[in-house]
Amino acid sequence: MKNTTKIMLLIIALIALLVFIFFRNSGFATAEQQKSDYTYSWTKAICNETSCQDYEIYCNEDKFVNQTAITGAVISIPKGWEDPRNETMKERVCDVY
Repeated sequence: MKNTTKIMLLIIALIALLVFIFFRNSGFATAEQQKSDYTYSWTKAICNETSCQDYEIYCNEDKFVNQTAITGAVISIPKGWEDPRNETMKERVCDVY
């Protein structure tokens, strides 16, 4: 019975190792892994007709990496409100100055 238990534990460990290797190499990246690929980040409000939400934008030089909503950083905007930013600033994502 002891040998059967050892073999079962070995099979379970092997399956767990294979699953780990598959997910590690499959392209699934956690937010932390994606964030490690950035050279700078900045915050930006993204607005629609009813609200504005702040996001942290992660960039690698001039390439977009990821964006994360900042929890609690959302406001409702009144009807008829106009964003005072020019189109360049509204559309800006990642660019190096």
